[in-house]
Amino acid sequence: MKYDVSIIGGGIAGLALSIDLKKRGYLVAVIEKGNYPRHKVCGEYISMESHTYLQTICPALAALHLPMIRNFKLTSGRKKEFTTTLDLGGFGISRYLLEKLLFKEAEKQGVDFMLNTKAQDINRDTDKLGYTIKTNSGDITATLVCNATGRKSNLKTVEKLNSSKTNYVGVKYHIKLARNPNLIEIHNFPGGYCGISNIEDDTACLCYIVNSKKLNSVNNSIPELEKVYLFKNSNLKKIFTTAEFVFDSPVTISGIDFAIKRAATDDSFFLGDSAGRMAPIIGNGMSMGLRSANVLANNIDQHLSGIISKEQLIANYANFWEGEFSSRIKLSRHLQKLSEYSFLTKRTIGLFNIFPSVAKNIIKKTHGNPF
Repeated sequence: MKYDVSIIGGGIAGLALSIDLKKRGYLVAVIEKGNYPRHKVCGEYISMESHTYLQTICPALAALHLPMIRNFKLTSGRKKEFTTTLDLGGFGISRYLLEKLLFKEAEKQGVDFMLNTKAQDINRDTDKLGYTIKTNSGDITATLVCNATGRKSNLKTVEKLNSSKTNYVGVKYHIKLARNPNLIEIHNFPGGYCGISNIEDDTACLCYIVNSKKLNSVNNSIPELEKVYLFKNSNLKKIFTTAEFVFDSPVTISGIDFAIKRAATDDSFFLGDSAGRMAPIIGNGMSMGLRSANVLANNIDQHLSGIISKEQLIANYANFWEGEFSSRIKLSRHLQKLSEYSFLTKRTIGLFNIFPSVAKNIIKKTHGNPF
């Protein structure tokens, strides 16, 4: 069988695209190196800009009572803090549950999955009317190929245009803690920051990102890293010493950078982290993946329906991605770097408290309009 679209990578963006395209009547296959469900390092906060779209492609979400997040707090150390309301706001859901529901919906719609399968190479067919994807489980052919493999890929088609040059480590826990479920907090510490917000089942996601040099300085010991660096913020010390930790050990990821990549080539269309990773400090990576899935599905539909050419499809999607996300990623990289230095965070908090409109404007620039 030849598919209309083959999607390499079945994370949030890949699953959303598969459902969207299948609902439009196309034959869709997803090649995924892992299985479902699974935990991943993720802040697990989704901007409300994606809320309607998510419920459209995955109606099961509407039945869940998820925490709606409307307030924001930023701290550095003991006393310096800034709080504000979020004009758009968001909601909390674990990556584990969201992927599980999206996978079930994709299967229900009739998307074909090749799980525990690695894509190894993409080759254009001799008739130039499609592509053959080589995998460790056999070949698959499709008219179009989309790449949602995330920040790392063994496929040579991923092209970095630039990189943040600094590598980071991400660590995630789920915790039980008495807190305001409508509040998302970011607590700065030397070398990084920690975000906390509620998800389903009265549980909170605690996720932090730190310059890898800090972990190296404590012999790559995460418990020691937390005691030496995170505990310098008294808010984090209190959380770590009073919360009930759900996981036996944290979920971790290393080698994070914030590269901007090419959104479309003659052979592949990239979405989510495959096209560029937004620094988690602005908390909008999943919405970026969902929006790119929605726009790409619209353009693929127009192309496969004969409304636009392949060249127009490439140009439309590339222009969308550049206009919608490149400035957000660049801003997030600046904020990420600033967050590594406590004295800069303290000054920023001071500025925000004097001019709260400045904070509101920055937050607005990290979010898009509802779709």
